[in-house]
Amino acid sequence: MTRFAVHVACADAQSIDTFQLDTGAGALTSGPSLALESKVQCLAMHPEGRVLYAALATSPPTVRSLTIGGRDGALTPGPDADLPAGMAYLSVSPAGNALLGASYNDHLVSVMNLDADGGILSDTTSTEAPGEHAHAVVTSPDGRFAYATALGDDLIVWWTLDPVTSALTNRGQIATPTGSGPRHLRFSPAGDTLYALHEMSGEIAAYARDAGSGALIEQQRISSVSPELNLVPGRVRDGSGPEPAANAIWCAELQVSPDGRFLYSTERSSSTIAVVAVGADGTLALVDTVPTQAQPRGMNIDPTGGFLLACGEASGGLTLYAIDPESGGLRERESLDCSAGPRWIEFSPLT
Repeated sequence: MTRFAVHVACADAQSIDTFQLDTGAGALTSGPSLALESKVQCLAMHPEGRVLYAALATSPPTVRSLTIGGRDGALTPGPDADLPAGMAYLSVSPAGNALLGASYNDHLVSVMNLDADGGILSDTTSTEAPGEHAHAVVTSPDGRFAYATALGDDLIVWWTLDPVTSALTNRGQIATPTGSGPRHLRFSPAGDTLYALHEMSGEIAAYARDAGSGALIEQQRISSVSPELNLVPGRVRDGSGPEPAANAIWCAELQVSPDGRFLYSTERSSSTIAVVAVGADGTLALVDTVPTQAQPRGMNIDPTGGFLLACGEASGGLTLYAIDPESGGLRERESLDCSAGPRWIEFSPLT
């Protein structure tokens, strides 16, 4: 597969823009834009790449299923389902039978069952409370455990995920340094390591994961923020205190290359992407910092691992980078305009 649709949630424009990526040619093409008449908070892709889920800032909050089709990846809106709260994050379990969400403002995670076609079974919603400002929830590659961040309480919490009912049962938690603000989580391809990006400290932590119990043990913690950026520690952005300084650390997205050899994270105050190498022994090392779109909240790597795309929430642009397979370095290929406020990127295969 060399062609993919690139779906970009554009919050301010209340739309999802779709582009086409040809990985053989290393080229990005503009495609259709779907108006949703509501702010798009986040997206999640079904593992089979045929249904996209969009959390909308409606009242009450809802999630919309969108069917993907055509040679350009055009989206066809399906039914809406009520959410228990506005979501900052959505993800789908590897088996494709559960849609999970994390609510920053309502401090909870939710689970909704999906049918065999990816439809949302809205009467199955359950919630758990990991702590203040839940920001991400992901399922381990084996589908047995769900992990969530509580940014405001500096915690990572995990549950078992029932394979039939998708019910969550609390199994443990691990504290992160005070004020670090764990935000986004990603697994290594084998699932034996969980990486956590911290919004306010700029750190990336690597946790060894016990496959039987789901327990985490911290192995390493490094800064993804180069000292040359002259940034200071950030703080929780929830209106409870003064606004952070203009040069406060404000990390956003974390991605892992499909081969597990590189991590990438975005920092919004400096509008940069950090490139972190993963050594043969699992040791992390910051190797480069790359300027990118203004306020890069969203970023993703195409399924082949050859290209990274980043979008600027403040610039309204999308940049395509070729990934050097040896160094992990990023080389800009081209930039295209998006609708206003792009913040989330998902891929689906094209025929």
